[in-house]
Amino acid sequence: MAAVDQIWSEAVRTLERNQPFALATVINVRGSTPREVGAKMIVRDDGQFGTIGGGCGEAEVFRKARLLLAEGAGAGLAEIDLTGDFDQQEIGTCGGIMDVFIDLWAPRDLPIARQLADSAAHNRPAALLTVIDPGARSEAPAGAKTVVEPADATPRATAAKSGAEVIGFEGVALNQLADRAADAAAGLLEVGGDGALQPVTRIEPNGLPRLFLDPITGAQRLIIVGAGHIAQPLCDLGAMLGFHTTVIDDRVSFANRERFPRADVIVAKPFTAAIESLRLDRHCYLISVTRGHAFDEEVVRAALKQPGCFIGMIGSKRRSRAMLARLAEDGIDPALLDEIHAPLGLDIGAETPEEIAIAIIAEIIRERRTGARDDFTLGVKSGRLRRKL
Repeated sequence: MAAVDQIWSEAVRTLERNQPFALATVINVRGSTPREVGAKMIVRDDGQFGTIGGGCGEAEVFRKARLLLAEGAGAGLAEIDLTGDFDQQEIGTCGGIMDVFIDLWAPRDLPIARQLADSAAHNRPAALLTVIDPGARSEAPAGAKTVVEPADATPRATAAKSGAEVIGFEGVALNQLADRAADAAAGLLEVGGDGALQPVTRIEPNGLPRLFLDPITGAQRLIIVGAGHIAQPLCDLGAMLGFHTTVIDDRVSFANRERFPRADVIVAKPFTAAIESLRLDRHCYLISVTRGHAFDEEVVRAALKQPGCFIGMIGSKRRSRAMLARLAEDGIDPALLDEIHAPLGLDIGAETPEEIAIAIIAEIIRERRTGARDDFTLGVKSGRLRRKL
């Protein structure tokens, strides 16, 4: 599955070949749907890149996107009703409705695509702002787009006419856009008469301009500290799920390309030095699966110096509690300690390194998608294999 950050690099590659494409983006959902707001796919004459959930709904969006490409201009909104999937031969598990915006990207939009791809590659906050419905008073056509960068709170029109300029965003609207872009909050917004923005609660148009703010969250990074048996399937799973994967170990005989062919980065350094060389942020998932609890504690202490990322550590409940207690005694903020996932891994009764990796990835996915945590962790029986690295 293509990660969101990969969509923009693919967009750049496509436009550099002077090849137009249609971009299909989920801008609103009602009920249970296979993908969230912001999911997208590129549709070209030679196929597609990415997915908005598969099945009959995606096939219909693909068909409409190909028609748009054939016409060579314009944009449109497609309502994909999945509530009738049970009447189809291919039955899905969802029963909601997705509103999908389809707009044409041409080679003239290459500067915008490059800006978005660059923001994704460098984990720099930014957002694509697209006119969905110009309303009754705007000159901007549906599909007009620009880039919002929180650093200066100024929408930048590149190649395409700026929807923000035409609609006349001033003052509070710009601040709202910058805040939402910085918070990575995707959403369909309506422009009031005073220029202020409000979330759209009903998809039916009412004459007011509507915009979709699509934050560029950057590549989500899976940082695996410890290059033992668990790390190998964990790296493969991370790569399969679209994470930018980094593997760290202080042993060159373990941290090498032969053992981790799918890793994006391999670092052979002492643990603390390796972590200090990274720039951790909220897009990072740092997992400690080293060969000993003393090393795990070293890893956690180093990671806590750059707060904001997901920190997880395998180990027994007793050892995890003991480590957290030592960190608290050393004056580390209890709020930071509460965010540590230890012991890590959903309780699926995992025993083998591959099963342990699945339990770890399952908890990461749950955190990534819902932010939820509960007591159903510790996915490895009795800790027998936790140190068999």
